[in-house]
Amino acid sequence: MVPMVDVMTFLIVFFILFTTFRASPMGLKVKLPAAVTATKQETTRITVTIDVGGNVYFNDTRTTVDGLQQKVRQQIARNRDSLVIIKADRDVRYAKLIEVMDAVRRVGATRVALAAERPS
Repeated sequence: MVPMVDVMTFLIVFFILFTTFRASPMGLKVKLPAAVTATKQETTRITVTIDVGGNVYFNDTRTTVDGLQQKVRQQIARNRDSLVIIKADRDVRYAKLIEVMDAVRRVGATRVALAAERPS
C-alpha cells in the first residue's frame, strides 16, 4: 500500500508542476502582420509619489492632497483613460496611501495602479 501512495504522490506533484510550467500565450514569439489603418493607443500616465515622510508628488512636483485632486481632475478631463500610478515608499503609513487613493478615485480616475519592485 505504501508504494502505491508514493506513486500517487509523485503523479500529483508531476501534474501540478507540468501545468504551472507550460508556455503561456504571452511568452510565444510571433510575427504580427502590419496594418495600414492601425493607430497607436496612447495612454496618459500620471505618476503620484508618496515619500517616507508622507509628502505627495504629482509627476515629481510636490503638492497637497487637494492640489493632487485638482491636477488629476484636469488630466482625467483631457484623457478619460489616464492611468494613475501610485509609487509609495514601503514605510509610508497605510492611512496615507488610502487617503491618496481615495482622492484620486474621487475625481474620476478609474485606472489606478500601485507600483512595486520585482524581487530579484
